[in-house]
This record gives sequence, structure tokens and C-alpha cells, in this order.
Amino acid sequence: MRLVALLLMTAALAAPTLAAQGRQTLPWEKIQPLDWQVESDSERADSSVAAVPSSGPVEARLTVDGTLSVRDARGIIRLKTGLPGRPLKAWRDGGLPLSSPSGAWLFPTDSPLSQGLGGLQWGAEDFRPFLRGLLWILEDGEGFLSVVHPATARVIHLPLPPGRDLHLRVLPDRLEVAASAVDKGAPRRWSIRWMGLLARLAALGPQVAPAKPGSALAPFPKD
Repeated sequence: MRLVALLLMTAALAAPTLAAQGRQTLPWEKIQPLDWQVESDSERADSSVAAVPSSGPVEARLTVDGTLSVRDARGIIRLKTGLPGRPLKAWRDGGLPLSSPSGAWLFPTDSPLSQGLGGLQWGAEDFRPFLRGLLWILEDGEGFLSVVHPATARVIHLPLPPGRDLHLRVLPDRLEVAASAVDKGAPRRWSIRWMGLLARLAALGPQVAPAKPGSALAPFPKD
């Protein structure tokens, strides 16, 4: 009986370890940090956005529990996923704040990023018009900023700098994050240039399907 009890105890202790080993890695886990640059509180660029919200046939829907779904013009669900946490704040396009972090919004299919990085002008004085068609979501854990591109049904997660009660500003030349509460001596304001987000934004563009392998009878398949 003691041997049976010992075996059962060993199996019970090993179960959580095996479950952890078999757990699927979440999309925001093991993401490389961004090169956030510290800014002084005196560096306050103009963040006013004089733009009309984009619209179109693609619907992005976000629930209070952090479930994100995207439907195309035919009503087909192109994306359904969960965010790192519950939505706390949300913006659209080039930094237009949304009245509620949960709801349903319409987006275009011809946004600049729907053409890939070739649809962006990195040298533009104001980069915000090239962010048309994006949805920005700050979650309640404030560890990530999720960026959704409904036109391609793709989403990325940007690791945020340390701090609590974060505020986002989409500026002409950079993305800025400010914290209301930080550890003693820690900076409150951070930013990253749009060029510094090049590799991350590229993942929101259209993905080229891999070429189908040929065969002896059809070395260069057309479909």
C-alpha cells in the first residue's frame, strides 16, 4: 500500500510539470523588448489629430473580457483571438481615442499597410496618416499594447516600458508612452520612433503564401 501511495504522489507532482511543458505558447510570450527611449517631461510635442475616422466593410469587435474578432465584408470571421488582458483604453487610425475600449468598429480594406511596407512613407513629416485602418488597444495589465490591422486580420503585441496607469500619444514622428505611477527614480515618459517599429509593423501587412512544391508532371504549378 505504501508503494502504491508513493507512486500516486509522484504522478500527482509530475502532472503540473507535464501540463506546463505541453502548454501552447501565447502570442505575446517571449516577444523581444522594444528600444524605448527615455524622454524628459519637458519634451511635449503636439499630439492633436485633425483626422476623420476611417470606415469600411471590415468589422473589428472587442469584448470586455479581451476577445477580439474580425469579420470581412462577407461576414466571414477572419480572426478570433484573446488579448493579454481586458481592454482598458483604445484608439484607432493615427491616434483617435475611442469612447469605449470595447465595442464594434468599421475599418477599410485599402489601408496603407494593406499594401505592405511599400504603402508607407517613412520620411513623411507626419506619419500618422499612414496609420489609417489600425486599432490600438491598451490592456489592463499595461504590459502590452496590441495593434490590430483588420484589413489583413493580423495583430501584434508591443511590449511597453515599466510603469502603471499608462497613457498613449501617437505623435507625428514617434509613439510615446507616459506613466502616472513609477518606482522611485524611474523615468515616467518613453518614446520610440516609427522607424524603430518597422519590423513589428511589417507583421501587420499581407502575408505571402508559400509557393506550392512542383512535381515531375507539373514542375511549375500555376495554382
